[in-house]
Amino acid sequence: MILVELKQISKLNPNLSIFTMNIFQQRLNWMAITASGMFATLLLITSAQATESIATKSSADNTISQPNSEFIAINKKKRIKKKVKQKIRRKARKTAIVSPSTPTEEITQAPPAPIPAPPPEPTPPPTPSVETPVTPVAPPAAETTPPKTDIVSQFSTTTKLEGQVIFGATGVLSGDFDRNTAAGYRARLELKTAIGEGKLTSRLQASNLGSATEATPEGSLSWTGDTTGTVAIDALKYEFPISPQTIVVIAANAGASDDFTDTINPYFDGDGASGSISAFGNRPSIYYTVQGAGVGIRHQLSDSVELSLGYLSGTSNTPAFDSGLFGGSYGALAQVTLKTGDNSKVGLTYTRTRNSDLGTGSLNANGGGNSNNFGLQGSFQISPEFVLGGWAGYTQNQSVTNVDRQIWNWALTVAAPDLGGKGNLAGLLVGQEPRVTFASDGSADTKAGLHIEGFYQFKVNDSISITPGIIYLTAPNQDANSGNAVIGALRTTFTF
Repeated sequence: MILVELKQISKLNPNLSIFTMNIFQQRLNWMAITASGMFATLLLITSAQATESIATKSSADNTISQPNSEFIAINKKKRIKKKVKQKIRRKARKTAIVSPSTPTEEITQAPPAPIPAPPPEPTPPPTPSVETPVTPVAPPAAETTPPKTDIVSQFSTTTKLEGQVIFGATGVLSGDFDRNTAAGYRARLELKTAIGEGKLTSRLQASNLGSATEATPEGSLSWTGDTTGTVAIDALKYEFPISPQTIVVIAANAGASDDFTDTINPYFDGDGASGSISAFGNRPSIYYTVQGAGVGIRHQLSDSVELSLGYLSGTSNTPAFDSGLFGGSYGALAQVTLKTGDNSKVGLTYTRTRNSDLGTGSLNANGGGNSNNFGLQGSFQISPEFVLGGWAGYTQNQSVTNVDRQIWNWALTVAAPDLGGKGNLAGLLVGQEPRVTFASDGSADTKAGLHIEGFYQFKVNDSISITPGIIYLTAPNQDANSGNAVIGALRTTFTF
């Protein structure tokens, strides 16, 4: 439309048309400039908006990703903490396995030796939740509980059962001797109970083979006793140490000197079950004067010297007149034992007795009363297969009828251990059983008779042994009117 107008004007006036064209050209240039400015402004606004949108999106993306990073970091910290705890548990478990009897607390507080620190784990970010603990974490309760065997009490009791049975037969093989053939047994059950540092021994015994003391104690067997076969409490004693060198024995029933004293006759004294088959050969006669209930002490003065002291009463359980612990029969013993070699020793023994006899020898030598008894015993192992021994005993006695008497006994012994096999034993004894050599009323024994004994103990196995033996008496009862006598015996001993 403007162009049409310009054309009409140019036709009317050419000069005016030139002027007009110039004006038009100026307006057109202004419009172009204006349009360019507006386009530039619009471009700037658009660019700014785009930049702001991009920045907002980036910020939003950063805001969204930040929680994910923190979540990953927390999970990483938890994994590190779990690894640390697992490592501590493994270390504590190894320690418990190495020393199962020691509680965990003791291991932690006083380890036997410092343990090198393990290589450091990767250090996690410094947060309180994963800080290394100062002390190890205790393992589960089932692992830290000590075994039952580690629970120690101040007072523990253990009882051991031991048994012994003897089957025996005896008879007079020849000679004028008032004794018939007989067979019998002796059975023992012992309960040995450990109480503290001491030991309580309770023995049940039954026997039915009696001794012929009515005629004479000479030749009596070492395992004879009650003939009724009644089961009764025999020995009942408690022994305990009061120091490493001293042992005390308290006997409530059937105590004997060998409970607290060395009888210095190791291969012959088997308390009837082994060794000699006779009471005289079993141990020196002086030891039979001390028996009953009471107390004994055995003290080691040195490696080679031992002292034994004891007092036993045969009427301790009877409170009647002329009985009781001190008013009835009793025996008080003192002995010094000297060790002269590895398997050799000598004993010096003294006993003071009242109405407590020697238990062997003639009837005249066992008349009760008050006695001072002195003994010298010795045993010398010449070699592992040959042992010499013997004793001598002297008694000053005043009988119940005020008769003063002097009594002697002696013996020589030879033992051959392991003869014919391991555990076997051969023994030979020659001696004189207690004999009254002097009596103020002229009642001394009329003849010195000998006791000659031989036996061979054959070990069948660890539980059974068989012992045949012979006793030869040249003048039974130390009587010149008695002929020689030969007594045979066969003993079978079962132990379990």
